[in-house]
Amino acid sequence: MYRTTYADAKREATIVNRKFFRLPSSFVRLRIANLGDYWAFAHETTDLEYFIALNNRFPSYKLFRSVVAHEMIHLWQFSMGMEGDHDSTFFRWAPLFRRHGYIIKEFY
Repeated sequence: MYRTTYADAKREATIVNRKFFRLPSSFVRLRIANLGDYWAFAHETTDLEYFIALNNRFPSYKLFRSVVAHEMIHLWQFSMGMEGDHDSTFFRWAPLFRRHGYIIKEFY
Protein backbone atom coordinates (compact mmCIF):
# COMPACT_ATOMS: atom_id res chain seq x y z
CA MET A 1 0.00 0.00 0.00
CA TYR A 2 1.33 3.43 -0.95
CA ARG A 3 0.44 6.44 1.24
CA THR A 4 0.26 9.62 -0.81
CA THR A 5 2.54 12.46 0.18
CA TYR A 6 2.37 16.01 -1.06
CA ALA A 7 6.06 15.85 -2.04
CA ASP A 8 5.49 12.78 -4.24
CA ALA A 9 2.35 14.27 -5.78
CA LYS A 10 4.09 17.55 -6.57
CA ARG A 11 7.10 15.75 -8.03
CA GLU A 12 5.02 13.48 -10.27
CA ALA A 13 2.75 16.32 -11.42
CA THR A 14 5.81 18.46 -12.20
CA ILE A 15 7.44 15.65 -14.19
CA VAL A 16 4.28 15.12 -16.25
CA ASN A 17 3.77 18.83 -16.74
CA ARG A 18 7.34 19.45 -17.92
CA LYS A 19 7.39 16.39 -20.16
CA PHE A 20 4.00 16.81 -21.84
CA PHE A 21 2.12 20.05 -21.17
CA ARG A 22 4.22 22.99 -19.91
CA LEU A 23 1.32 24.57 -18.03
CA PRO A 24 2.25 27.43 -15.67
CA SER A 25 3.28 25.90 -12.34
CA SER A 26 0.65 28.02 -10.58
CA PHE A 27 -1.96 26.14 -12.61
CA VAL A 28 -1.06 22.80 -11.00
CA ARG A 29 -2.63 22.77 -7.54
CA LEU A 30 -2.85 19.56 -5.55
CA ARG A 31 -4.89 18.36 -2.61
CA ILE A 32 -4.64 15.07 -0.76
CA ALA A 33 -7.60 13.64 1.14
CA ASN A 34 -9.51 10.48 1.85
CA LEU A 35 -11.65 10.29 -1.29
CA GLY A 36 -13.35 7.04 -0.38
CA ASP A 37 -13.86 4.94 -3.52
CA TYR A 38 -12.26 7.50 -5.84
CA TRP A 39 -8.56 7.63 -6.68
CA ALA A 40 -8.62 11.25 -7.80
CA PHE A 41 -10.42 13.98 -9.68
CA ALA A 42 -9.57 17.21 -11.43
CA HIS A 43 -11.82 20.13 -10.64
CA GLU A 44 -12.48 23.52 -12.19
CA THR A 45 -13.92 26.09 -9.79
CA THR A 46 -16.31 28.87 -10.73
CA ASP A 47 -13.36 31.29 -10.42
CA LEU A 48 -11.55 29.38 -13.20
CA GLU A 49 -9.08 27.92 -10.75
CA TYR A 50 -8.12 24.29 -11.07
CA PHE A 51 -6.88 21.58 -8.77
CA ILE A 52 -6.29 17.87 -8.58
CA ALA A 53 -7.55 16.00 -5.54
CA LEU A 54 -5.73 12.72 -4.85
CA ASN A 55 -6.72 9.92 -2.54
CA ASN A 56 -4.41 9.55 0.44
CA ARG A 57 -3.81 5.86 -0.36
CA PHE A 58 -3.18 3.80 -3.49
CA PRO A 59 -2.49 0.07 -3.89
CA SER A 60 0.84 0.92 -5.55
CA TYR A 61 3.08 3.80 -6.52
CA LYS A 62 2.70 2.78 -10.18
CA LEU A 63 -1.07 3.30 -10.01
CA PHE A 64 -0.58 6.59 -8.16
CA ARG A 65 1.68 8.04 -10.86
CA SER A 66 -0.66 6.92 -13.66
CA VAL A 67 -3.61 8.53 -11.88
CA VAL A 68 -1.63 11.78 -11.50
CA ALA A 69 -0.91 11.68 -15.25
CA HIS A 70 -4.60 11.01 -15.99
CA GLU A 71 -5.67 14.03 -13.95
CA MET A 72 -2.98 16.21 -15.53
CA ILE A 73 -4.60 15.50 -18.91
CA HIS A 74 -7.81 16.94 -17.46
CA LEU A 75 -5.94 20.06 -16.29
CA TRP A 76 -4.59 20.45 -19.81
CA GLN A 77 -8.16 20.11 -21.16
CA PHE A 78 -9.32 22.87 -18.80
CA SER A 79 -6.41 25.08 -19.86
CA MET A 80 -7.50 24.69 -23.48
CA GLY A 81 -11.09 25.70 -22.65
CA MET A 82 -12.40 22.12 -22.96
CA GLU A 83 -14.54 20.09 -20.64
CA GLY A 84 -12.62 17.53 -18.60
CA ASP A 85 -14.13 14.61 -20.50
CA HIS A 86 -12.86 11.15 -21.38
CA ASP A 87 -13.32 11.83 -25.07
CA SER A 88 -11.10 11.27 -28.11
CA THR A 89 -9.04 14.35 -27.20
CA PHE A 90 -8.32 12.84 -23.80
CA PHE A 91 -7.39 9.42 -25.16
CA ARG A 92 -5.14 10.71 -27.92
CA TRP A 93 -2.59 11.19 -25.12
CA ALA A 94 -2.69 7.51 -24.06
CA PRO A 95 -0.12 6.11 -26.57
CA LEU A 96 2.40 8.85 -25.78
CA PHE A 97 1.99 8.35 -22.04
CA ARG A 98 2.24 4.56 -22.47
CA ARG A 99 5.68 5.00 -24.08
CA HIS A 100 6.76 6.75 -20.86
CA GLY A 101 5.42 4.06 -18.52
CA TYR A 102 1.99 5.51 -17.67
CA ILE A 103 -1.30 3.64 -18.04
CA ILE A 104 -4.08 5.99 -19.09
CA LYS A 105 -7.59 4.56 -18.69
CA GLU A 106 -11.06 6.01 -18.18
CA PHE A 107 -11.48 4.24 -14.85
CA TYR A 108 -8.97 2.65 -12.49
